[in-house]
Amino acid sequence: MEKTSLVIFKKDCMGCHACEIACKQEHGLGVGPRLIRVSEKSPRFIPTYCHHCTKAPCLESCPVEAIFRDARGIVLIDPGRCIGCKECVEACPFGAMQFDDAQETAVKCDLCAERLTHNQAPACSSVCPTGCIFWGSTRKLAERVVAGP
Repeated sequence: MEKTSLVIFKKDCMGCHACEIACKQEHGLGVGPRLIRVSEKSPRFIPTYCHHCTKAPCLESCPVEAIFRDARGIVLIDPGRCIGCKECVEACPFGAMQFDDAQETAVKCDLCAERLTHNQAPACSSVCPTGCIFWGSTRKLAERVVAGP
């Protein structure tokens, strides 16, 4: 199975935060964690999200192996195994790993794995009004990046 990933053409992001809202709704998140965050670095907006790194520091730092990679290459968290130590949060170089105080577990983008199982786009991609969020196999995404938005 090919690795699945997400790419955002940041220059096209207009800072509407629709991706953040859709993600929170999809994952039932309350106040606090944002699995995709849009910040303003004038004059641009910068979306921050999990890159599902090939050598994922979050995965390597987890002392209880609660973080794993599925067959699609998506880095996931087993909340039942997470002990809330926050080692993964500190290890993430992108600030994409979050801690949900209500659930007392680490949380991160899972590329809407359940939606992907049903061949649906991740929530963030499906609502982006500028169409700057793309998902798919890394091969197809590489072709898209070379071609441009």
